[in-house]
Formats: sequence, structure tokens, C-alpha cells
Amino acid sequence: MKVIPVLDVLRGEVVQAVAGERHRYKPIKSVLVNSADPLQVARAFREKLARTYLYAADLDAIMGLGDNSRVLREIKQRFNFTVMVDAGAATLDDAMKLIEQGFDYVVLGTETLHSLEALKSIMKAPIGERVIASLDIKQQRTLSKCVGLSGLKPTEAANLLYNCGVTRLILLELDRVGTLRGPNLNLLAEVCKIPFDEVFAGGGVRDKDDLWVLKKLNMSGVLVASALHTGRLTLKDLAEVEA
Repeated sequence: MKVIPVLDVLRGEVVQAVAGERHRYKPIKSVLVNSADPLQVARAFREKLARTYLYAADLDAIMGLGDNSRVLREIKQRFNFTVMVDAGAATLDDAMKLIEQGFDYVVLGTETLHSLEALKSIMKAPIGERVIASLDIKQQRTLSKCVGLSGLKPTEAANLLYNCGVTRLILLELDRVGTLRGPNLNLLAEVCKIPFDEVFAGGGVRDKDDLWVLKKLNMSGVLVASALHTGRLTLKDLAEVEA
């Protein structure tokens, strides 16, 4: 199981996500680095925590307010992370542009997906193997601009995504992000029954104990931010769990 640090970038700074309520997001305060500059935070993930994978969310692009592609490309080039990027892609053209910029995986969030037909066309394309769908959940319902997904229970939406050709899935519980109240283990266990090639957990991880439980669920990876910045998870912890 990979422990993957999260870089949430808003208006050029790395921010602390709080339960998906973006008006409350503020620049991070971290034990790892005395800066909210994306390059400095990425360097800390690489050098202090020995991370090789990075999940980057361009919140400006997701909200249609601009983009942070330049700095994310620089992070990829400078530190050679395997980068999973969510920049609000909703069409095959959007996804292609991100791959052409050098990112390893495109994250398709249900929040910004407009239609299941667009999803199917992306998954059938040659870049489909480099696509990860993010099932964005709030209050146990699916967030989406797509009528076929919006409001569905998470397991219903996960099955639908699988039937549309999705092979890799992030289960992202937005109302747990940044809360340090633990992952939703029951829901994750249900989603893991669907035969995706890989399932990643996002939201709520507190400490090493949570990581061990997620590993026992055979998660492929877990997205973490707050537990790293607060020092609740250390390099030693990560090395033990990933061994």
C-alpha cells in the first residue's frame, strides 16, 4: 500500500483542506516546512518523507477560477514524482492535455464530470489506462454535475463507474478531509468488493493505526495531508507500513 501525500493548491499556495468547504481553506502550517509554497512543500514530501508518488489537486482549475499548471509541471520535472493530478478534467480533450503536459495519471473527479458518455469515451481511449476516477462523496452522497451520478449512494456510484470502464478508483470523502476523524472503513470495505484493479482511500486518516487497518483492507494506496503536516505520521511510520 502506497502512502501518497496530497498537495491542494489554491491561488498559488498549498492550503489546508477542511471538510470540502473551500471558503475555509487557508495556507498550510506544517511541521515539515515553514512555507505554503508548492515547490517547498513538494520538496519536503520528497526529501523528509521519501515520497515518490504525489496527488496534486489544482483547486483553481477544479472551480474554474484559473490554474496552477505551471508550478505543478515544475514539481513533476524537478522532483520526478509519479503525479496523479486532478485539474477538473471533464472531457477526453481535457485529459489528453494533462497527459501531454507530462503528468502520469489524470484524476477524473465525479464533482466535475458532466456525463457518463464522456467518461466512457475517456476510458476507451488509449489514455484510459492512465486515468483514475475519484468518487467524490459528501454526506454519503455522490457529488457530480452528471445527472446519472449526482446524489447516488457511494456503492451505487462505484458500481456505475466500474461498469463505465473505470479500473482505478479513489474514494474521496470530502467531509472527512482535514478532520483527522478517521476513514470510513465500512464504506471502503464495501467498495473494495467491486473488482477494480486499484482502490485508493482519501479523507480522515489520523495516524499509523489507520494505515494498518487500511492495509488489511488491501487498499492500493491512501491519500494523506493533515496527518503529515501535524506530525502524527512520520517517515518511520510510513516505512513500517509500506515494508
